[in-house]
Amino acid sequence: MQILSLEDLKKRLEQRQAVLNAPQPEATIWRYYSLEKFLDLIASRSLFFSCVTRFEDPCEGDYGESAKRRIREQYGDGQYLRDFNTYDFLRGHTYVSCWYEADHESDAMWKLYGNGIAAKAEFGKIQQLLTWSETEVKQAGRVNYIDYEAGHVDVDASYLPYFFKRQAFAHEREVRFLIQEHRDDWNEYPESRDGKIVAADLNACFSEFVLSPTMAPYICSAVEWFVGQAGLTVPMRRSALLNRPVW
Repeated sequence: MQILSLEDLKKRLEQRQAVLNAPQPEATIWRYYSLEKFLDLIASRSLFFSCVTRFEDPCEGDYGESAKRRIREQYGDGQYLRDFNTYDFLRGHTYVSCWYEADHESDAMWKLYGNGIAAKAEFGKIQQLLTWSETEVKQAGRVNYIDYEAGHVDVDASYLPYFFKRQAFAHEREVRFLIQEHRDDWNEYPESRDGKIVAADLNACFSEFVLSPTMAPYICSAVEWFVGQAGLTVPMRRSALLNRPVW
């Protein structure tokens, strides 16, 4: 086993943090919810981290063609196969919560989520939920959008490839919060699940709930009633994105 010096460890940590490129704690991020998932957020008082095997993008956590070629050329087919087995196994033990980074709400995201709700927060408030664990790796940062044929996917740590996506997804401006199971022996890993939940003080985490600009007024009223009944004090408003200008 290679033993790294303190200087090398510091350099490696700095490189990993550069890949994550985490926003400032006060940066504004949004989680767009469908109506039913928002109601579940309120009822459960917890954030849901979805297993990446449930995502539509087949390249979630993939190394990219450039990295695969480099592994084969430098280390041979044996290492390549070991890396593939590790990658394939860990996909079922990696859980992610996806957010949109912007100072303002997004028309494109509203079109994607329809009559949903956007939950506004500060990056640091959500990051604080990723408390230390002996059996889980927890990380947060921005997604890097690259050309998987030629770009460099950093594989220095098993969680880093999940902070890369193809350029076709760059419009998502995604910030990710990740939980990855970690055990010393593959046989000690728990069964893969559809997701993990993380308990959250919603009043402390969120600064605002914004209802879709196309949501019917009677549904807005019902959502506001439900949130009030749950004892939450997070400010709520209907998006003014489609309001006509006043002359």
